[in-house]
Amino acid sequence: MPASAARRLAASLLRAIEAQGARAGEWMQGDEPRRCSPRDRALAFELALGVLRHRTELDWIAQAAAGRPVRGLAPIARTALRLGIYQLRYLDRVPAVAAVHESVELAKAAGTRAAGFVNAVLRRATALEAPLETLLAAETDPLRRREIRFSHPGWLLARWQRRWGEAAAEAIAAFDNEVPQPALRPYGPALRDPEQAAQLWRELAAAGVVLAPGRLLTAARRVHAGAITDAEPFLSGRVALQDEASQLMAYLLLPGATGRILDICAAPGGKTAILAALAPPSTRLLALDRSWPRATAMRERLPPAVAVAVADAERPLPVAGGWDRILVDAPCSGTGTLQRNPEIRWRLRPEDLERFAARQTRILDQALAVLAPGGRLLYCVCSIEEEEGEQVVRGALASHADLRLEDPADLLQNLEATGWLIAGAAAQLAAGPLLEIRPGQFATEGFFAAVLTKAGARRSASARPTPRSSAP
Repeated sequence: MPASAARRLAASLLRAIEAQGARAGEWMQGDEPRRCSPRDRALAFELALGVLRHRTELDWIAQAAAGRPVRGLAPIARTALRLGIYQLRYLDRVPAVAAVHESVELAKAAGTRAAGFVNAVLRRATALEAPLETLLAAETDPLRRREIRFSHPGWLLARWQRRWGEAAAEAIAAFDNEVPQPALRPYGPALRDPEQAAQLWRELAAAGVVLAPGRLLTAARRVHAGAITDAEPFLSGRVALQDEASQLMAYLLLPGATGRILDICAAPGGKTAILAALAPPSTRLLALDRSWPRATAMRERLPPAVAVAVADAERPLPVAGGWDRILVDAPCSGTGTLQRNPEIRWRLRPEDLERFAARQTRILDQALAVLAPGGRLLYCVCSIEEEEGEQVVRGALASHADLRLEDPADLLQNLEATGWLIAGAAAQLAAGPLLEIRPGQFATEGFFAAVLTKAGARRSASARPTPRSSAP
């Protein structure tokens, strides 16, 4: 009997990531996944992401079971081994005999000999039931032991340790290897209306979705259990999935917002949607992205009042100056999102960070060129690397004499006082003029943000976002 559709799909995804640099979430929207049932797609995605989160550990166990390196295996056989060992060690609901059989069937695409080798290794691996820490006693190199234990490239672990210490670096890596707990927000007017939001939460509860309060934002909820993507409020677009740290970035731009807001790297549009929901009705909001398909998808999702255009933010922007608020959520390495996007850790190289930083500097310079005197710009990245965060901002301050770095403490306290930020969060977040959220700090992704203002007289400002009268 051939391997199940879910295992074949998981193997295809893993091979596309390894051979072509595919992005897991985007690949799962393609033709091959669409030919599978929703149940098979969900299982395939779970299996593939589990392999990506634990890949170094899985390869090490395969080598221990084989008694020799397995690097020379055909790619499909190596993928089959990883899938089999992941199921043996992490999925209690999959019987061992099924995990072995399915993987051997996958490996047959590489030939009978490869399938026999995979069969033998997996059968030996079923006997390696001891905890990983016990098995690692045989590994004499402490650096290699840490790489295996956390399934992160050694260079990433080393740079995090230099910056924050060993315990913090390991805590980030451990968080990256957990299955994410999705965060939700209401879409549209319900975001600012607690009664509408409460009705959404009741509908989700009736659909079997178990929710928990947000960790940062009162309007957010965490999905504790249940099939959120099958629930009607999600299918109809009345709630959206978005990490809470990502949501927070849009809030930081809004207090005291005036009539012109520009989001220059807007896709997929989550932060733009928050700005549209919370800004005063008279606000002019323009969202830009350099990709025509992404801009088209945004136009379909965002409210009609939001203008969407295609523009390359690394070049002079096709808009006049005088924007009162600008959001620069710059393309980055994504090292703050390795829990949700585990494939990044295997694709990223140290030299990529300087390349990202150069691109981010060009984008920030173009944004500053159209910022109004007295205006506010929020620069943020879902990266926790200094090259893409603090160094980009310090470079902008050094090259723009009229630019000021604002301490976000007042903005955070205002968000807390008006009921948007959970009580006590402002004090935990406000640790200086640069906002840094490490992965797992609030059970969220990692983010860096800086609030920059341009010297000069500010245009007349409208009211702050409406305070929340009660938490939904």
